[in-house]
Amino acid sequence: MHVRLATGRVTAMGVLVFVAAGLHAETAQQLVAQGRELKAKGDAAGALAAYEKAAALQPRSAELQDEAGFLLAVLGRNNEAITRFQGAVALDAKFAPAHYHLGVAYWLAQDHERGLEQLQAAAALAPKVFDYQYRLGSALNEIRRFADAVGHLRAATAIQPAQFDPWYQLGVALQKSGNPDAAVEAYQRAVALNPNDAEARNGLGLVLVNTTRADLGIEQFRKVLEADPTNLTAKLNIGFAYLQKADLANAIPQFREVLAADAGMAVAHYDLGVALKEHDEIEAAKAELKRAIELEPTLVEAHYTLGIAYWQSGEFDGTIQEMQAAIAQRPDYAEAYFMLGTALKQKGDLDAAIPALRSAIRLNAANPGPYNTLGQVLRLKGDLDGSKAAFAEGARVKQKAEAEQAERLRQGRKVIQHDERTFRPLQ
Repeated sequence: MHVRLATGRVTAMGVLVFVAAGLHAETAQQLVAQGRELKAKGDAAGALAAYEKAAALQPRSAELQDEAGFLLAVLGRNNEAITRFQGAVALDAKFAPAHYHLGVAYWLAQDHERGLEQLQAAAALAPKVFDYQYRLGSALNEIRRFADAVGHLRAATAIQPAQFDPWYQLGVALQKSGNPDAAVEAYQRAVALNPNDAEARNGLGLVLVNTTRADLGIEQFRKVLEADPTNLTAKLNIGFAYLQKADLANAIPQFREVLAADAGMAVAHYDLGVALKEHDEIEAAKAELKRAIELEPTLVEAHYTLGIAYWQSGEFDGTIQEMQAAIAQRPDYAEAYFMLGTALKQKGDLDAAIPALRSAIRLNAANPGPYNTLGQVLRLKGDLDGSKAAFAEGARVKQKAEAEQAERLRQGRKVIQHDERTFRPLQ
């Protein structure tokens, strides 16, 4: 082994001091121990300095690069942290902590595509680590991939069943992906772990309302208000529960109470508009729905419902405009295409109605309505064979839908869908 010789220098006092080139006063292990001690004391800058020295001694260590990156992230130097985590992954592609830390750093930098890739890598390499499964599931929730999130959040709850957050996020994922019964169970576990969490109770209440258990949902919302009488989300949800029960006498004043506290809440204007429309106060409903759209132009359901209100008052141009606005925001909105085709037919624009109705059928072949309206349009156009085929298919679809509905009712599982409003983003 080649050993470098010590070199000497003379101090101002004439004393020869030897500096061993290649030999160090502190080993990497000592520096790591020093870094851990400083980190435990909350001295991130001091810990970083120690780890930097250790990394210089062992430049091929993925662990040291990862630790330095973590401390850089703690100090708010995220871009430098990303570089270190990238270096750690390059040194050891199977080192799960570096993938995880790199994924979090990318996520915080709003680079969700690369962040998700790294979080998935960490969870695949170490599937039994709670943080990896939970953070990946939460990230998938944040980008609305709720069905994909379920498995990872279930894994997190299995690893640490006494943790509130994964149960809450699992409730969200199940709720949004169309599994309400399982969502109730997840939210109930979350509420049991943290009875004072308003978002979990609101989420549980909404799932109960959406599964025709409105009274049980109201109980959850009232428990939120017992802890926080100013919680407008709970008050709004109580109004929504009354609306689902068709109890407009209680729903309308409930929404107005919310708006008296916060006139800028778009969804409250929307809900009030829906309630007023159901109460046959069409002009008042239009005003509320327009206000909702002014406050939140991307509230697609407000465009759709306003279009329905215009249709009810015979203003087909308004219906067409609002359905087109809804479709622009949600291109797969089958119901909006159906109403667009209906309004165009009633206005006499048969050529424009046909593609709209065909789009409605393509997007939701289980709804008999568009087939029947298309049959009427084709008959008016003189296409009797096409009309006959559309009516026949509509009858077949209706018969099938009625049989399925009867089976659901027989089993007691009728579900009312609604766009739930509780969600806690990844921190």
